[in-house]
Amino acid sequence: MPPVTPSSAASTPTARPRPADELSGGRRAAGLLFRLDVHRRLAEHRSPLGTADGRLLWLLSDGRARTLREIAEALRLEQSTVNRQVNGALAAGLLRRFTAPGRSARLLEPTEEGLARFEDATSQALGGYADGLAALGDDAGVFLELLGRFTEAYGEAVREG
Repeated sequence: MPPVTPSSAASTPTARPRPADELSGGRRAAGLLFRLDVHRRLAEHRSPLGTADGRLLWLLSDGRARTLREIAEALRLEQSTVNRQVNGALAAGLLRRFTAPGRSARLLEPTEEGLARFEDATSQALGGYADGLAALGDDAGVFLELLGRFTEAYGEAVREG
């Protein structure tokens, strides 16, 4: 590799500093969403439920029992991962496994304790969102509308990309 001299360095393309207004689009959104994710992770860490238990109970809180395979597909996780997480939730008394007549695969559903702990954790999490929306005052509805549109557009972009 040839040595870099002042004249050859001048011809090497370098990243030019960008004015602040050029950073206000995608980079600003990415920065804000990163900060939101940091806050969300902190709230998740402080939750009375672990992340895996929370996801399982969220999915099963609709009242429909599911098989391991259905849970894995819905959460887009490997079945072995779901099996490990379900076994932990079963041991903690959050889920129950049962056999339904006419079905070969065993089904899973939340226990009363699991639902109660899920409701407590959900109330705690939603309280943080409610506080954030309250800080927006009359603009909260507009924010939610724009956030919904942004989320849909971003989802389409990453699925196509």
